[in-house]
Amino acid sequence: MTTPGLPAALAFLPSWWQDAADFDALLAGWVRACGWRAAGFVAPTEHGPAVVRVAPAGFVSDAVLPPELPDVLRGVRGGEPTVFVATAHTAGRVYAPVLFAGRSPAVLWAERTTGQTWSDADHAYLALAGKAIERSPAAAALVGPAADTPRLEQRLADAAVVAGRMAHDFDNILTGIIGYADLAAPLLPHGSQAQGFVSEISKVGQRGIAFTKQLHSLSLAGQARPNPGSVVATLGREETRLRPLMHPNLRFEKDLPPGLPAVAVEAGLLQTALGHLIENAVEACPQGGAVRVAARVVELTAADARGYLGKAEAGPHVLVTVTDTGPGIKPEVRRRLIAEPFYTTKVRHRGLGLAVAFRILSAHRGGVQLDPAPPPGPGTVARVVLPLAAHRAPVASSTPPPAHPASLADAVRPHPHATTRG
Repeated sequence: MTTPGLPAALAFLPSWWQDAADFDALLAGWVRACGWRAAGFVAPTEHGPAVVRVAPAGFVSDAVLPPELPDVLRGVRGGEPTVFVATAHTAGRVYAPVLFAGRSPAVLWAERTTGQTWSDADHAYLALAGKAIERSPAAAALVGPAADTPRLEQRLADAAVVAGRMAHDFDNILTGIIGYADLAAPLLPHGSQAQGFVSEISKVGQRGIAFTKQLHSLSLAGQARPNPGSVVATLGREETRLRPLMHPNLRFEKDLPPGLPAVAVEAGLLQTALGHLIENAVEACPQGGAVRVAARVVELTAADARGYLGKAEAGPHVLVTVTDTGPGIKPEVRRRLIAEPFYTTKVRHRGLGLAVAFRILSAHRGGVQLDPAPPPGPGTVARVVLPLAAHRAPVASSTPPPAHPASLADAVRPHPHATTRG
């Protein structure tokens, strides 16, 4: 860095990882340590208000989004490590991406006064600061905890091994219970209380079998089967399966373009993954409303892919969007859904549906997002990206390797940067 603040600026970076630190205080301290004129952090959302923080306090209103933000986000999604923006009466701003798993890209910016310059080392330092904030507890408290995808995958993989073994043993027990209950019921007086009790035992056993099927699904979900599958055919089967469960006033709408290409997920696993998300949407509208399912081909950038939970990569995908008009997901619930594998708010559910869908998508280089539905109404939108069968990459490993952060030397090595005018 060309200013005398380099030692202090580098020394400040570990401060972002303090557990009890306040984000606004950290941002203000960072501005002082680096000698910036001002700095800010913007975490856009798909729908609803963005998270905006600036320092020093009162420099601009926290409610005001930078006017150049759309251009900056295009650069970030295009893979630019930093984006420069010329601004009046200053030396300009430099933006760096802050990529939280499962979310749209956020950005960190710093602004210098007129007469100062921005060097390649400055850009590299901003990029490093963005990576530091990605692991900041203060940032997690501000926008919600980011999912540690490798750790989540490992936890689910370990749980899947136990679930598979338990499901097999419980299947044998429940089969015996159901079988003997069904044999005993006809031997009892028709309509008697004893016959009713035995029938209830059989029904409870059937519910237990349904649960063990979910455990089997979790156990098998991590197995990659990248044979071509049809999204259109899968959604048709799911509509037929779920139609009896829908409220008569529920509208089920589909927007599926002709000629949608095949995806690299075998039909059965594809139906399981999409089926859990669609069933959640239907259950969210018990008194009617609307569930809308749409699909289209998209080209993901590396930054786009990072915004999905799973192992999505840059390249062509089919994007499937499931939107409902239910009550929506509260922020605190969404955070726990992302961070806790088996968390659920539904009675008689075990939180397995999202876990199964995540394992299937991750094993096939896909991903999922959960967000509030667009205004004005409540609701939830689930987005799934599925790689095209024609562009299939090697399947994901069932046991993720440990993550190793880049070294400081690698992070601060000068690299090219884009220039964007606001």
